[in-house]
Parts: sequence; C-alpha cells; structure tokens
Amino acid sequence: MARHYELAVIGSGSGGREAALLGAGKGLRTAIIERAEVGGSCFHRGSYAVRTLQACARQFRDSWKSGRFGNQIDLLKTTLSDWMAAQRNVTARLVDDFRAQVERLNVDLIRGHGEFLNDRTVQVIGAQGSESTVTADNFIIATGSRPDFQDNSRPRMMNSDGLLRISALPARFVIVGAGYIGCEFASIYRTLGSEVTLIEKANRVLPAWEPEAADRVTEALEMRGVNIVLNHEVAFNEIKESESGIHIPGQRGGGVDADLALMATGRQPNVERLGLKALGIDDSSALQVDHRMRLASPGLYAVGDVTGKNLLDSTAFVQANVAIHSILGQETRFEHEWAPRCIHTQPAVATVGLTEADAASKGIEFAVAFNSMRLASDDERSVIDPEPTFVKAIVDSHTRNLLGCLVVGDHAAVVANIASIAIRLRAPVDELRETPLAQPSAADALMAVLRKLD
Repeated sequence: MARHYELAVIGSGSGGREAALLGAGKGLRTAIIERAEVGGSCFHRGSYAVRTLQACARQFRDSWKSGRFGNQIDLLKTTLSDWMAAQRNVTARLVDDFRAQVERLNVDLIRGHGEFLNDRTVQVIGAQGSESTVTADNFIIATGSRPDFQDNSRPRMMNSDGLLRISALPARFVIVGAGYIGCEFASIYRTLGSEVTLIEKANRVLPAWEPEAADRVTEALEMRGVNIVLNHEVAFNEIKESESGIHIPGQRGGGVDADLALMATGRQPNVERLGLKALGIDDSSALQVDHRMRLASPGLYAVGDVTGKNLLDSTAFVQANVAIHSILGQETRFEHEWAPRCIHTQPAVATVGLTEADAASKGIEFAVAFNSMRLASDDERSVIDPEPTFVKAIVDSHTRNLLGCLVVGDHAAVVANIASIAIRLRAPVDELRETPLAQPSAADALMAVLRKLD
C-alpha cells in the first residue's frame, strides 16, 4: 500500500534536510527518502567533515604558538587517525541531532533508492531489495553531487571522498585543482606535516572567486609552506603511478613526485536512475529549475548541488527555502547573486551580493571601499593575536544601498551575513554605519569599511 504525503524529499543532505524540516515545520505531512547515509555528503564527506579536520588543524597550530598566550605546555601530540576519529564523532552527533529533529516533527525517514514511476509516485527499493511506494503532492529532489574523479583503478589517486577514508599521512602530497576543496585540504595536510604541492590550471587559486580572496588564501598557504603551481593543466593519462609513488609531469620537464594525489577537479550532480527522463526532464546534466526551483513537471522541484548552482551549503539552504515557499503558494524567487556564499579555507572566505564585475555589467554606478585590518573581535584570543581580516563593500552611488560584500578572515561568514541582512532590508549605508554595536565584535570590520565611503 502506498504511503501518501504532501511533501516527499529525495535526499537528506544540506538542501534536502532544510527542505524537509522547514516543510514539516510549516505543517506539511513530510517524508525523506534516503538511499545512503543520513545527512548526506554534508555530514559525512562535505563541509562539516572538512570543518572538523580544520578545527583539529587550528588546535594543532595554536599549540605551536601557545607561548604567545602565556601558556607553557607540551606541543599537541596527534596523528591523522586521531583527526579522522574526531570527524567521525562529529558526524555521528550531527546525525543523531538530525534524527531527533525528524522525530519531533513527525517526518518519516524512508531508507532506499527512490525512482519515479510518474510525477506523483516514487518506488523505493531498500538495501535488501524490499520495495515500497511513496506518493506525494510535491517532490523535492535533493540528491546532491559527487566528485568528478571516480577511477578506482589508481590507488594513489583519489577524490575527496576517498581521502577521508585514509588514515596514513603521506609524506609528499599533491593536489590537482585549487578550488575551495583543494585549498582546504592543502591547509589541513600541510599543518600535519606533509610536503604539499597544489596544482591549478588557471592563473590563480580559487578561480571562481574574486582576486582579492585568491590573493589572501595564496599568501596564507605559501606562508605555511605549500608549493603552488599555476597555469598547469594535468592530463590524467600522463600521470605515472608505481608501487613507491606517483609522478605528475611538469610543463617544461621535471614535475612533481608524491606518495598520494587528490584529484579535486570538480563535482557532478547525482541525477542518474531517478526516472526523470520518462517525465520529460533532461537528466543528462544538472537539473534545470526556474527561479522558484520548479522543474518542468508540475509539483516537482530540485534544490542543492543537483541544480549545479554554486555547490555550497548556503546556496542549498536558500534554494530549499524558496522551494518550500513556492509549494505553499508564497511569492518567492531564487537569485544566486543575493545568496551568501562561504568556503572554509584558511582564511575563510564569504561573499554576498554583486561583485564589481557584476555591477559594471548591469550598468550600475557604484563606489567601492575596502580595508585590511588586524581584527580584535569577541573571540578572546584575538585580543592578543588579532585576526587578519579583509573586507570590501560595493555601494550603489545613487541609492547608497549596499550592493555586495567580500570578506576574508576568521569571521567571514558572520560579517557576510550582516551584509546580507543589510542588502535584503535595503538599508542605506549612512544609516548602517551609525548603528550602535556591542564591542568588540566581528561586525566592526564591516563598519570600518562603510565609514570609509564618502
């Protein structure tokens, strides 16, 4: 007998989790269909997993400079396996918390692979081959993405998923691809003591982000001893692998020798075996949605990585909110430039709104102010060791409204979120910079920049 819901969400990662909890909280009878780990890549292999390792790396670095805080302690003794154990513990806690939320909101968690029989019916096949049927008024597809590189025949070459299963620290580590995933792992493994080389085919790291962010992340990586090679596209078939190591040819002879290689060359959406083609929906690549997250078939929506937009948790959360409000008949739309984006490199980078190039392309007259500072925030450590922070603000010259903000530093997400609120409320800069704030705080970084505007 089929179980019927007002909302069924396929996938429990960032977008699916937010959509299900928000929908249930709004009173919709909701189910989640999940074929793999509860919590999806976000909890197990994505941002939370990597942020746990980054937290371990920060603790390790802090122990080296603990004398600056008046502490005389032994250096932290740790191994990669210790950090991986910490990551698994965090993942388990996150899954438990999510399950508790699901139970409290009476959301049904259905385990198995879902495939559409028609636009209102999904067949769910469990791990042991069991079959059940779910019908719903609305379906949200939130099946996420996976790394591009999937060649299991090359044991010394792996993607980020495989890397999180390795507990042996490579003495020499090469990363192909200097997007945010490559930069995050470069920082982590260099902190542990690996000799790290980061290779990027573009002319800078973080090629999808603004140059100011790339410059500061590059500086931080190089200060820690990461070797960065730019303008070098690596052909997989030219990589030589042996029992003792791996060799990546250079552009003019030579090359890089390593024990292990991370192929951080991009991600692809999980659209296979969902039965969407029979519904008239193109599933050959990322799912195409409109500004309300709707697919071509009425009652079907998609959110998160599977839409191919930004591939970040913050984007998935915004899209999930838009989809639920669309289902409830509320006027809403997703506009990617107004969705905050944050990556947990060292230093972290966050941005919201328009870039200078965006504003210029729209024919908007704008002013720009920026500042690099040593920020003393509400984090007690920053009073002794101020945090290097860069903030850039873009303001409409006529309305004086904030158009965009870029932040690089420990509190990047907090500052960008404040900017996002200001953009959403269309608060003039002249009012914003006169707003009283608790002191000290990360918000000071944004206010200091706004006060530089005439």
